[in-house]
Parts: sequence; C-alpha cells; structure tokens
Amino acid sequence: MKKRFILSLLLVVLLLSACNNEDELSGKTFEVAYTPVLQDDLDSPNRYDSIMTLEFLDGNVVNNTFYGEGTYELIDDVLELHFENENENLKIKFTVKESDKDFSEYSAEIRDVDFEMIDTDKISDFKNLTVRLIKDMPIEILKE
Repeated sequence: MKKRFILSLLLVVLLLSACNNEDELSGKTFEVAYTPVLQDDLDSPNRYDSIMTLEFLDGNVVNNTFYGEGTYELIDDVLELHFENENENLKIKFTVKESDKDFSEYSAEIRDVDFEMIDTDKISDFKNLTVRLIKDMPIEILKE
C-alpha cells in the first residue's frame, strides 16, 4: 500500500513539474533590431535599427502590433516565431544567447526564414518583413 502511495505521489509531482515549465519570455516585450555596422555604434542603443517589437504572452503567444498575433517556442538556444493568416504562413528561427550588452537581453542570429503564400495575387502582410530578415544577420533583442 505504501509503495502505491509513494508511486502515485511521485507521478503527481512529475506531472506538476512538467506542466509548470517556467517560460522566461512570458510577460516581456522586446525590440528586435539589427546590430550596427560601425564598431563605434555598438554601445549606443539608439543606433540599432528596429525590425519589430514583440510582446511575449502566456501560452506561448507572441503579439506584434503590425503583424498580429502568433506563437513562439524557445528550445535551448533556438527561438521560433510563427505568424499566419488566411493567405500566408511565416516562420522565423533565431539562434539566441545571452547578450553581453547592458541594454540588450539577447544577442541573436537569424537562422532561417520560411515564408509561404497561397494566393500571390493578394496583398501580403508579411512580405515586407521577410525581405528585411537576412539569414545569418546578427541582431540584438533589446529590453523594452
């Protein structure tokens, strides 16, 4: 009887700990920006050219006022954003690491951009963004 109780208790603890996976991005807002080209500008936060602002919400939801609501997943050092609408699908993958700059949370690199459009005759919501996302481009994810 004791073994069953202990086994049941252990199972409950494992399930609760798996469900309570603390999301380090939830509740935070960041500015995603290009790293300046000139060495002299690297320590000036106002010299970073903004790509987009991201608000990370509970339930792995990410919000951008221009591109709408999407989802995100952070696994190890890879952050994946996914935005979609009835005509388009956009996935962006970043390789992220902790930034050594005081004004930045993460240093990152654009790892992959996957853009798909069903009807190319329609106006695109995401095309302008995809043109700006250059693979292997170094960026900073700045504290808001």
